[in-house]
Amino acid sequence: MLRLLYTSDIHANSSHLLSMLAVAEQEKVDSIIVGGDLVPHYLPDKTSSNRLDRQESYLTHTLIPAIQDFKRKRDIPIYLDLGNDDFIGSRPILEAHNGHLFHLLHMAKRPLTDGIDIIGYMNVPPTPFERKDWERPDTKEWPFAPGNRITLDGYLSSKGSLQWTVIDLNSTDTIQKDLDQLSKDIINPFIFVSHSPPYNTPLDVIYDGTHVGSQSILRFIERWSNQGKIIASLHGHIHESPRRSGAISTMIGSALCINPGQESRMDRSFRYAILELTEEDSQAKIRILKPA
Repeated sequence: MLRLLYTSDIHANSSHLLSMLAVAEQEKVDSIIVGGDLVPHYLPDKTSSNRLDRQESYLTHTLIPAIQDFKRKRDIPIYLDLGNDDFIGSRPILEAHNGHLFHLLHMAKRPLTDGIDIIGYMNVPPTPFERKDWERPDTKEWPFAPGNRITLDGYLSSKGSLQWTVIDLNSTDTIQKDLDQLSKDIINPFIFVSHSPPYNTPLDVIYDGTHVGSQSILRFIERWSNQGKIIASLHGHIHESPRRSGAISTMIGSALCINPGQESRMDRSFRYAILELTEEDSQAKIRILKPA
């Protein structure tokens, strides 16, 4: 049996990183999984005009040292990656520690146990926000959810500076294409970690009641649930969805799907879930022990 701490969107409050590590130590979990969006919205350095520099500084001087301190006390696997609010230009800082301090998730398959993998995907459908590194059309026929007030123009940071871009809704680089690529490597049962929640579920509801999740992610979960491979699907991105829908979880086929939500900087409470993973009679099951 494994006890897992799952959370997402710790960027919502500058205290959430340390809260997450404190909960992990208090609950004696065997692993930590973070579903994206690591860097706080509101960083203390208000003088720098370069937002990418501020994110890099946070990763270098705050996030990585905090994880190093934690792992000196409790050396457990940590799985994480950036989300749509984080600039991909700062990801090389994390990549330098990949495989030993933590395991990066995006477009990757990692062993969680001898017979169970963890698979990650951080891209999201187009949003109303200006950071576009992690945005893709959902499918060519369905680029984004109806009713979602998106913007197509914004910034990319992949070349080390902020550069103006416009998302091409006709692009063949879609979430569906990425998930088809990930599907080629699936052999074992797995836990899926996707920053975007699946479409039209209790996990993807914004403040006005619109569903803004991904159709491709929904179909991916349905496909692998039908084949008995996906054990659970862990999400974030839409902070307010659990408060708006009244639920942090739903079932898609046999897969338990979770979005714990996250509180903003105006509310210092930290939201997470403690999960129990069991392997019995050649089957793996997961259940929520403690939502918060």
